[in-house]
Amino acid sequence: MEQAIDTRQLRAFVRLARSGSFTQTGRELHLTQSAVSHAIKSLETDLGSKLFHRQGKHVHLTHAGRELLPHAETILQSMSHARAVLGTLDQTPRGRLHIGCTTAAAQFILPTVLREFKESFPLYEIKVVCGETPDTIDRLVKNEIDLSVSLRPLDVSRLNCHAIFDDELEFLVSPLHRWAQTRPKLKDAANETFIVASRNSLNFSMIQEYFLKNGVRLHSFIELGSSEATVELAKLGIGVAIAARWIARTEIEAGQLIALPLPKTKLKRRWIVSTLKNRPLNLPERTFIGLCEEVGRRMSNDHL
Repeated sequence: MEQAIDTRQLRAFVRLARSGSFTQTGRELHLTQSAVSHAIKSLETDLGSKLFHRQGKHVHLTHAGRELLPHAETILQSMSHARAVLGTLDQTPRGRLHIGCTTAAAQFILPTVLREFKESFPLYEIKVVCGETPDTIDRLVKNEIDLSVSLRPLDVSRLNCHAIFDDELEFLVSPLHRWAQTRPKLKDAANETFIVASRNSLNFSMIQEYFLKNGVRLHSFIELGSSEATVELAKLGIGVAIAARWIARTEIEAGQLIALPLPKTKLKRRWIVSTLKNRPLNLPERTFIGLCEEVGRRMSNDHL
């Protein structure tokens, strides 16, 4: 039989099979007894089989009716499940996303990510906790946050790491600084004052290790808490910042700062979004990671 079965007729059939009464079935489906009777007769005609024995006000299933009942129930259950799934997809997800990040990520990466994230998940609550990479990863491991946006730490054994972009640390100097005229050598760094965000940062550890490997010990630092302050002091010529040029793109383009490569070898970093290994991610979390990757691609293209 190629003709499709009317689901309203199937629903009437299942209810009548359970209650044995046209009157009761009509009440349950908010139909008249006549409408129920018509639906059953139409179904029997479509199937070419008698489905009920009628005995007074009550009915009983025929052999064909008993054969049809489990199939009809399965069809109706599948339709109910499909409606539930579609209803879930149609609803705007609600929840809360805890994000840990460095101050640089909060300033340069997250604004665009969160703007686009909120367009897709307007009812999601977002909490951002700033800190240096070691602190942020520690919060992630302790389940205090859901995701972290930071530099890639040395130990990633407990993490799933999603690369955002790679960058390079350089000297950022005022155009009036002596290094702007005469490119520095490694030995020149020993007597310079460097502007850093925090001695507790992974960034600072990488810088120290870089110079120590090249036989230079740095002695003088100005420690600040933000990228903006670092840029401002470098512009004033109070010291030399060691940072990625994207934190000072506007100042470099305006000629207020000059970016100089580090002597000898490059010092590269990798930015990542990390989550705890083996923890399933929901749709909003996967979306957040994807948006970070997209912003990272834009940042990389802007600085090629």
